[in-house]
Amino acid sequence: MPPSPSSPRPTTVGRWSALVLASATALVGTGAAALVLLPPLSWDAWQYGLLMLEFSLLLAAPAAIGLVLALLSRGRAPERRLRPGRARLAATAAVVNGALLVMALVPPAALWSTARTEGVRLDLGQYTAGFATDTDRAPRTHVYLRTEDGPHGPEELELDVWEPAERDGDAPLPIVVNVHGGADDLPQSLFPRWDTWLADGGHVVFDVDYRHFPDGNWSASVSDVKCAIGWAREHAEEYGADASRLAVNGQSAGGLLAMLAAYTSNEQIPPSCDVPDVGVDAVVAWYSVADGTADAPRVPWRQRHSPIREELDEGAERMTGGTLEEVPEEYASMSPITHVSPDVPPTLVITSGHDLFLDPEDNRRLVSRLDAAGVAHRHLELPWTEHMFDINWGGFASQTTRHVLDDFLSEHLAP
Repeated sequence: MPPSPSSPRPTTVGRWSALVLASATALVGTGAAALVLLPPLSWDAWQYGLLMLEFSLLLAAPAAIGLVLALLSRGRAPERRLRPGRARLAATAAVVNGALLVMALVPPAALWSTARTEGVRLDLGQYTAGFATDTDRAPRTHVYLRTEDGPHGPEELELDVWEPAERDGDAPLPIVVNVHGGADDLPQSLFPRWDTWLADGGHVVFDVDYRHFPDGNWSASVSDVKCAIGWAREHAEEYGADASRLAVNGQSAGGLLAMLAAYTSNEQIPPSCDVPDVGVDAVVAWYSVADGTADAPRVPWRQRHSPIREELDEGAERMTGGTLEEVPEEYASMSPITHVSPDVPPTLVITSGHDLFLDPEDNRRLVSRLDAAGVAHRHLELPWTEHMFDINWGGFASQTTRHVLDDFLSEHLAP
């Protein structure tokens, strides 16, 4: 029985449904793109943008579906074409979804190219391997320092010791001291999956906490890291580790502290406990600021136009005791680039190409300074990656970094 004249044709209902779905994918995708590309309105918005960028390959699927649905909704035969207003909506949905599809594919394509340049074979099946915030076992936790002047009064500073799940022989293993980034309320072993990966790769890992840049006393954080490095050396034998082979590794603020701890002597910044001079064998700094002086590159456009900027500036002024104009010597002292000399240890610099907090030019200048000083170094710049990209364990950026990091540590911590 044919449908009555007043009943919508099935094909019309189908085209309308396709158009609605195509419009929905266009709207949702536009929101995701805005989180990635525009200045974040809050810390939460930045975190969502980080996840959208890290998993952009997954966003390509709805964009592709939306593009197909938008094209199908227009119909072909004259009697099946939409009215002009609806046709314009369908065309708009097609254009937007097409643009979103391209944007979703650009980051993984760029990282794939970088991986090929670095000689890394990416595993697409690992792309959804989860987050680095959990792992398969627990560490041993120790107090390495008791302080009286932490940001919140007296406190005990802890470190976690991560050992290999299985050992091959009795030979002592090299040490990696890891220094997390973030804020003062974040503990050590922020991304424990990286700790166990390093341990199972033939290292004993000491993941350390520290006083997070006390007001007017930023160097206390460096002193704590030096103390933790000394503690790791003193207790190395207990964990089957080799005290003579040690690298310090850090992310964001932790990378800054790692470089400062390795680049400065005990006379310049003394440790917060009685340990000998640090003398580390290698340094790894992930998306870490290297230059806070007046000559530093401007912070990225997204940060300059974000409400987060004011909070970051206030934090810098609290830890240094003033603005850059008021205490330039403090900003210079806490800039690793000013401490580069032929005597600093080999350094691996890992740079995020789409970092809210740091212009990649900052790290490029550090690498140039290391090169001019004749320091062994390696620079891994990851396009279209955000600060803290390593939260995504299976992401293309993390896969590439693991390969480069393993090569670097194997070279510079060899017996």
